[in-house]
Amino acid sequence: MLPIGFDALQNGNPAYAEQISRQLLMQNPRNEGALVLLALSLDSQGRDSEAATIFERITELAPATPEHWLNLGNSRRRLGENGKASEAYHHALSLNPQMGEALQNLGLIQYEKGLFLGARHHLLEALALQPDDAALRAQVAAACYEAGHNEQVEELLADWPQWASHDLQVLVDLASLHNEMGNLDAAELALQLADRRDPGNTRVLTRRAAFLERSNRVDEARALLAQIRRDDAEEAGLLQDLDIAAANIAARGNDIDEACRLHESLLANTAIANRRLDLFFSLARLNDKRGRPDEAMRWLQQGHERQLSQLAQAAPELLTAEGAPLRLAQERVQPDDYAEWRWPGAPSTEESPIFVVGFPRSGTTLLETMLDAHERLTCMDERTFLNDLTNEIEADGIDYPHGMARLDETRCNELRERYWKAVRTRTQADPGKRLIDKNPLNMMRLPVIARLFPHAKVILCVRDPRDVVLSNYMQIFRAPGYATMCATLESTAQGYANAFDFWYAQIGIFQLDVLTFHHEKMIDDVEGHARLLCDFLGLDWSPGMVAFHEHARQRGYIRTPSYHQVVEPVNRKGVGRWQRYARWMEPALPHLAPYLKRFGYDD
Repeated sequence: MLPIGFDALQNGNPAYAEQISRQLLMQNPRNEGALVLLALSLDSQGRDSEAATIFERITELAPATPEHWLNLGNSRRRLGENGKASEAYHHALSLNPQMGEALQNLGLIQYEKGLFLGARHHLLEALALQPDDAALRAQVAAACYEAGHNEQVEELLADWPQWASHDLQVLVDLASLHNEMGNLDAAELALQLADRRDPGNTRVLTRRAAFLERSNRVDEARALLAQIRRDDAEEAGLLQDLDIAAANIAARGNDIDEACRLHESLLANTAIANRRLDLFFSLARLNDKRGRPDEAMRWLQQGHERQLSQLAQAAPELLTAEGAPLRLAQERVQPDDYAEWRWPGAPSTEESPIFVVGFPRSGTTLLETMLDAHERLTCMDERTFLNDLTNEIEADGIDYPHGMARLDETRCNELRERYWKAVRTRTQADPGKRLIDKNPLNMMRLPVIARLFPHAKVILCVRDPRDVVLSNYMQIFRAPGYATMCATLESTAQGYANAFDFWYAQIGIFQLDVLTFHHEKMIDDVEGHARLLCDFLGLDWSPGMVAFHEHARQRGYIRTPSYHQVVEPVNRKGVGRWQRYARWMEPALPHLAPYLKRFGYDD
């Protein structure tokens, strides 16, 4: 009878399977197969609590069978008992370390709790055992992204249309991830493929609304959102996603009170609060807009505390002195090191990238957008290509940055070619255009710039350090080290000072051609500073640089936290914002004092 019961279960008749299992158990209450059939049949009927009780009993009768512990874990997870579920999965793995499904579920539990580093670890292990599982690969990529491992995400997604196009759910998830990663064309393609599989699908429409908002097509996003029925979203289990999209779209409008209400409603749900820390920071910025600094700081403190708590569980080493961010600031090229450098065959200024650097939130995105409006220049999404080159140099066994004199002409040329090859994957620039490489913290990679592109033009963006520190504190950063540095206003200020201490110590040695570009001065005289840039770069005047916000609208996607700001005309909204937070800024000011004076903000 047992095979008949399993056939009934497989053919969609769990009630009959339950009947058979109970008949067998009346004859033998310890019949392991009949108990498994009963538990699975109860599970198929949505009677999760009853199923969990039976699975528990099965593990007591046959504790050495890993599959029983896996089933118990799955049952506990459906009941929302993630602690007990994790215990069951760990027990299953103690019996069979190669059980991919247990690893996958452990990773998903970590992900739901916001412990993205732990999630990444478990999901990567699961993927090694189940490399052809498309849904799992998408989950791994999402965990890597949330943990700040963007390069690994791109590796995982390199050939995504080949393995994802048959699964609507995977396509929708990948559309969201591509959108966050800045792969706009890929996000659009994933949504198109998903829509072809099921036109009008509520999940696809919900993701498309989020995609349109992130692409600065806010009116289209709002109109699409209005078409989605809440009943349909609830039936598809998408109410949370719908409400998150609604909150983000509302934050782009004029009804700030309604946007705040939507955010607060979402954050009242613990599961959402753990998984979507960005909502704390968005809500803080909304309160800043409506002139409530106390409320803004309350939400910021909650967001940072949650993020630190999650990092402490997943990567406690980041909270120690050894894991301190910007530790590169202590690794400097000394004059004696530099004296040994030679530059045979170094590219000319015109053959080199133009590097835009500065502490994050100093106006680098706005400047990049202005430069991108010039017909002789082209930009790319913010990338870590110089960091990749540093890793290659260290892989050569070279002590970075002290031993870079060991890089001979051949190796320097190879590294430059690796750089340009990576660039070509991110821009289809006309060969006649010069590249703008904008990444604020490339200021910490100054030795690489000086070694490989000694004739490059460098633009250093400067803004009132107090506004910069506050703005960083008001953002959520996924890179664990940077998130740790920005956990308090004082630690952010210390990071700022460390970065500029490094910059000025190194630029004095390298003597690169640097233009210091003051954000506030540019706001007061856009055309004058656009002409200043053209003169510095040896370019003819281009009137389009003055109306660069219109160019940004055409560009669509901006891959930084300021994506919603650079499509607006230049304004002074962010100038002097720190003054509303003066009492909270007090511990940060001693760290910033030297640079307030140096940059002329101390009057």
